[in-house]
Amino acid sequence: MASKITMHKIENTIAVGATTGTTFSNPIRGKILSVKVLHSNTTPASSSDRDVNLWEMNPADDDDVSDALQEILNIGGVGADPSADNNVYYPRIQSQDITGTGVTYDGTNEIYEPAVIFGRIMLAITAAAAGDITTVYVMTEEY
Repeated sequence: MASKITMHKIENTIAVGATTGTTFSNPIRGKILSVKVLHSNTTPASSSDRDVNLWEMNPADDDDVSDALQEILNIGGVGADPSADNNVYYPRIQSQDITGTGVTYDGTNEIYEPAVIFGRIMLAITAAAAGDITTVYVMTEEY
């Protein structure tokens, strides 16, 4: 079966009176190639130091981060000038052998590969200010 490259947009706006927010992607199946994270403050006075997390959610119970299958990205401490922290990330996970043990190249250097997911991604924002917007573009190779 041929694969295709797809871009998925996930956007979260922090509600009035809140400091956290979550947004879910549509179902995705494939390898995560890159993640572009864009931050903006709708209130110029906002000085939030927000944290951004992406989780692959369990398809059977995908509304609670405690049921997440794996963490894909964890970026902390986005500063008061969030546009300075806009960036592209290439998240990887450590390869495992058939026993679940991490694989290394020479006994010390870990081997990493793109995360493979089958389900929805949750964008979780914490320590933000009302009106802060975080937009994530997840590039995947889907099957």
